[in-house]
Amino acid sequence: MDKIVDIHAHVLVPEVYAETAPHSIFNRMPPGASSEVREAMVTRGKKVLSAMSDYSERLAAMDKMGVDMQVLSPSLVHQNTDFADPEAALALCRATNDAVAAGVQTAPDRFLGLGMVPLHAPELAAEELVRCTNELGLTGVTISSRARERELGDAALRPFWSAAEANKALVYIHPAGNHDARFARYMMWNSLGQCMEETFAIASLFYEGILDTFPDLRICVSHGGGYMPFNTGRVDRNYIEKPATRVNMSKPPADYLRMLYYDTCLYDPTTLERLVDKVGADRILLGSDYPVGDPDPVGFLDQTKLSPADRQAILGGNAARLLSPPR
Repeated sequence: MDKIVDIHAHVLVPEVYAETAPHSIFNRMPPGASSEVREAMVTRGKKVLSAMSDYSERLAAMDKMGVDMQVLSPSLVHQNTDFADPEAALALCRATNDAVAAGVQTAPDRFLGLGMVPLHAPELAAEELVRCTNELGLTGVTISSRARERELGDAALRPFWSAAEANKALVYIHPAGNHDARFARYMMWNSLGQCMEETFAIASLFYEGILDTFPDLRICVSHGGGYMPFNTGRVDRNYIEKPATRVNMSKPPADYLRMLYYDTCLYDPTTLERLVDKVGADRILLGSDYPVGDPDPVGFLDQTKLSPADRQAILGGNAARLLSPPR
């Protein structure tokens, strides 16, 4: 039986967060929030920050969830470095990656790690990805859904994608937050904005030719891929009827969706079943969004109508294949 692996588990490096906090969407209060709401958000925030940096608490939570391994990824909602100039951003990323590698070593039988890179400086990002995988022993890197104003398919980012493919690195896409004022109220940056970002990220990858140019990329998208896997009717229709939409595409959108991986962090059993119908159970990995997400991600699968074989693949079989690529 394969180990149960949680692909969506965040870590935080307090020294790095001290630099990134003023730029983090995590600290943005909803417009017009009452003093009670503000106090509650601050109290919850302190608990979240503590949980992300306390490995003893993490291991206890994993045991309670029935999770054998977590893939640790720096929380870009808290530690995104897009605001900084390239060298400063690289320094913050390197400090984070060193800390993640050290965290993995506290329980190497329970943890794998992902680094972070200054994606708005693609050449530096490529170099740091190589350091993460070749020197620090990390499994890959996590990136946001954009690099400043560049979409992920932008030609300038190809050095990064080339390095990711060449080094067989896992690239975990998790948005750092949507700062559009439309999403500020009611914390819609989280409930809706993150899913919009993931949708744009996937669209950019296939519309701008990244998945054709680098077909061996290992990419997992958080939160079940946002809205893209669930509303592809119009995308499919445009591909068929509008030649301008498929200028960089060699195959239909559905084929590209099956080139990616997705986590189970969806909170609704029927939505996960729909994702399985769309991309196949072999493209889905267990994800809790620790410490802010599902406290029982294994039990969540039991709420679905998925077959025992599909559940077993999602719990760990797919991760065993994805996270142990041939070198």
